[in-house]
Amino acid sequence: MDKTTHQIEDFENRKKDHIQFALDQASQLSVNTRGFSQIQLIHQALPEINFAEVHLGTQLLGHHFGSAHFISSMTAGHGQSFEINRRLAVAAEQKNWLMAVGSQRRELFDESSKQEWLQIRTEAPHVKFLSNIGLIQLIEHPAEQILKMVDNLGSIGIFVHLNPLQELFQNHQDVQFSGGLRALEKLVKLSKVPVLVKEVGFGISPRLARQLFEVGVAVVDVSGSGGTHWGIIESLRKSDDSVEKKSIEAFRDWGMTTAELLLKFQEEVLFHPVWASGGIRSGVDSAKCLALGARAIGIAQPLMKAAVVSQDEVLKVMDMFDFQLKVAMFCTGIKKYEEFLHKKVWSCLNQ
Repeated sequence: MDKTTHQIEDFENRKKDHIQFALDQASQLSVNTRGFSQIQLIHQALPEINFAEVHLGTQLLGHHFGSAHFISSMTAGHGQSFEINRRLAVAAEQKNWLMAVGSQRRELFDESSKQEWLQIRTEAPHVKFLSNIGLIQLIEHPAEQILKMVDNLGSIGIFVHLNPLQELFQNHQDVQFSGGLRALEKLVKLSKVPVLVKEVGFGISPRLARQLFEVGVAVVDVSGSGGTHWGIIESLRKSDDSVEKKSIEAFRDWGMTTAELLLKFQEEVLFHPVWASGGIRSGVDSAKCLALGARAIGIAQPLMKAAVVSQDEVLKVMDMFDFQLKVAMFCTGIKKYEEFLHKKVWSCLNQ
């Protein structure tokens, strides 16, 4: 077996396991750890607006979308991913949601893998995509090669995901993040589309966010804890006597929740686009994030669960999130997202 064949086989097996374990309750943090219960939206019994006046449309990265909800990065580049991503993309086009794709890492060693997206484009020609690559791949490969993937996908931006804890539990022998900020700065300078940075569920601190904005990153997705725990997922792929599986319990509550981070980002949200993902399980969670200053809300695991069933199920979940968000906005007297930046409609129970 040559090196490329081995890489492809290993990649496909890992991604299949990721889907299986992401749908397993063992990889999900409990509702009590998500942090949103500490944020209370202030009910407006007389909102002085009509429900029909509440509009979910918004501008993201210079494009109009039907909702501040977007499909957060999930999976790509293996046998099961085509149908999942096809369903997500077709639904995103129908609902006019932005879609961030799963990691395009496979394209770096198997150029034929881009065919997955070319096929999906034939069924959803107008969907707006965000490319996605890991920081390690950005460090290891020329920025020009990374940006070629953006062109192949016709993306309106590119996410670079930071995942040090996941990488350590996936392959603790070879995790190198040195030079990451410099690699991001180079990518920003060469890219014709906005560069966005996110975590994979353990959070980005305000201090790091400021560094990222200083080098030209357009958007920071705080991506806090509270939903899928990617360290647990990687440990589930290991043998019972492995150091990873024996160590993971110590990191079950690692990181900061999305709600906690947004509370710390109150200055940053006034001057920079901050997005939120990580443990969003209802449109009310979304409304709380928007009330705290987030400009867009990423949904992943609930849509993955729907996508393995059918496209109609995906649409139902998207409709539910949008309806719940719209109800929460109406009941706080908010007609459009921009008003969240000027009206404080939340309180924190532990302050």
